[in-house]
Order: sequence, then structure tokens, then C-alpha cells
Amino acid sequence: MTSKRQKAAFTLAEVLITLGIIGVVAAMTLPTLIENNRKVELTSRAKKAYSEILQAVQMYEAQNETPGNIQELFEAKNGVADNRQLAEDFSKYFNNPKVCKNRTDTGCSVYYYSIKYGKPRADSEGTFIDFTNNSPKIILPDETVIGLSQNAKCNEYKTGQASDEYGRPKYDADGNPVMTSWYSACAYIVFDTNGPKRPNRFGEDAFRLKVNPEKVFIDVSDGAMGSDSLTSLLTNGELIFTDYEVGGTLDF
Repeated sequence: MTSKRQKAAFTLAEVLITLGIIGVVAAMTLPTLIENNRKVELTSRAKKAYSEILQAVQMYEAQNETPGNIQELFEAKNGVADNRQLAEDFSKYFNNPKVCKNRTDTGCSVYYYSIKYGKPRADSEGTFIDFTNNSPKIILPDETVIGLSQNAKCNEYKTGQASDEYGRPKYDADGNPVMTSWYSACAYIVFDTNGPKRPNRFGEDAFRLKVNPEKVFIDVSDGAMGSDSLTSLLTNGELIFTDYEVGGTLDF
């Protein structure tokens, strides 16, 4: 006698319920996965761009036989800053770069844009502002954008008014300017690891490096320009930044 086995099957209602559950789980987890992937990509690009800049500096030292001395490359000649010439000179130590000396150069306007600070910065009226770098740019094949700003004097001991946490002039309780002293950089290097693409924020895809006569380095005191974030991610840490709205105002 032959027995018949009853085959189990899902009803349409059961299938729809299962699909609904899968959809809810996906809706809950997908944004987190996307955000984690974005952070991994930004971190990887930052490490790569930072490494390429240091390699370019090392190549200069090797070719000119000046280990531990990069002043000749980055200092202003005769006390006159020339960012365009600096961009041209430094670009020689990268692989297939494009140099934009001016915003009006062919195909260059897209590389001149505003970048949000890694920590809120405000003007004298308490309005949150962003950073605009109009200096010449070096564009690498992977769309990393490197901006260069040269000081008139390299490693000069200077005294001036200190700034508060929002970048505004600082005063004491009596209304007197708070003064501070520092050694000026030979130049600053601002790099954006994915060019005009968002987020265009220091601490995420943009960072600033300081140049003195001996080396290019992270200025750890400059968190608004992404220094703490770059220091963190180089040791497999987290990206560090504070969100704010440009045009918003401080609450006094």
C-alpha cells in the first residue's frame, strides 16, 4: 500500500508576514550599515592622502639630499608669499597631479568650495561660519584636493591676540585683549580626501597640516581643522567632529 506524504507549504499570508518582518529588520539595520561603511571609506581615504603627502615630502628630501630640512621648498622667497609657485613646486613630488593655480583656470572652479569646521567657529556677531580656501590646489588622480597657504616668514616668533573656542578674539574680565605668542608656520596644507563630494567637513573628509622647517605635522591644538580626528583615525580610532549649522548663532 503506497502512502502519500502531505507536502508542507507556506500560505500567501505567511509569506507576506515574513517579507514584512525582513523589511522592518532591513529598515532598522541598513542605515547603520551604510553609515559604518561611509566611516570606513572616509578613514581609509584620509590615511591614504596623509601618507601620499608625507611621501611627497620624503621624495623632496631624498632628491635634494636634505633629510629633516624642507624649509627651502615651503618658505616664501624674499619674504613674499607665492602660493601658486609653491603649488607648482610641491606638485612635482606627486603622481600625475593636476595643478589649479586659480579658480578661473580651465576645469578648476569645482575645486574651490566651502568646508565646515570640525568644531563650531563663529564671527564677531556670534554667527557660525565655514572655511573657504581660495589658495592654489593640487588635485590627485583619486580626487584628493590639496590646498597650500604660505606665510611670508617661516618660523617667525609672533605675538598677537588669543582666540576663544569659537575662533573669536579673546578678552579678559576687564575687557582687555588676551595676548599669546607662537612660532609661525612656513605653510599650511589643507587636504580634502574626496574633493568636492560631501561631507566637506574638517574631521571627516578634510584636514589641515602644519609645515615647519623640519617637517609636515599634525597641529594637535587645532581641532576645528580636523587635527584631533586625524590623530584618532591614524591609530584606528574614530572620526571626531561636531555638527553645526552655518548661519546659526551662539546662545549666550
